[in-house]
Amino acid sequence: MDIFGRVVDPQGRAQLAERFHGLHAGAEAVLQPILAAVEGLDFAARRRTPLIERDLARLGRRPPEPCPMVPPASMPEALGLLYVLEGSSLGGRVIRKKLLKVGQDMTGLGFLDPYGAAVADRWRSFLAILDRECPPTARGRGTAAVRGALRGFERARTWLRAPETV
Repeated sequence: MDIFGRVVDPQGRAQLAERFHGLHAGAEAVLQPILAAVEGLDFAARRRTPLIERDLARLGRRPPEPCPMVPPASMPEALGLLYVLEGSSLGGRVIRKKLLKVGQDMTGLGFLDPYGAAVADRWRSFLAILDRECPPTARGRGTAAVRGALRGFERARTWLRAPETV
């Protein structure tokens, strides 16, 4: 994905934010009907699309069309997809730290660190919900969650590539 190379160029930064917006907007659209009522999850507070839309506005861009996503077949599969999105908040924090270390401006990159200092707490709370909803004793639920995560990782990998590599 060459995130570091893309953020130093204004055009590349805007394109990266657009790709992240498309991924999150598409995923959140298919996850909302399945995960909105999951106890303790607070799916609405985990949505990153509004944050990325603010980032795009700071970059003088409009939100693009969402990434086409296949709706998860079940709640465990949906949690697997959300695992990918939530896990990216951990990676985004690492990326942000590296960018700041080299003096990189963070305009339009707020989506990399959606939870700030609360990232570890948010991740642990998500993992607790995943464990509760997909326990080892619930036949097939773990497999469905893994299937959702694998599909999510593959979709993110292909969607977030730099435009010249797609």
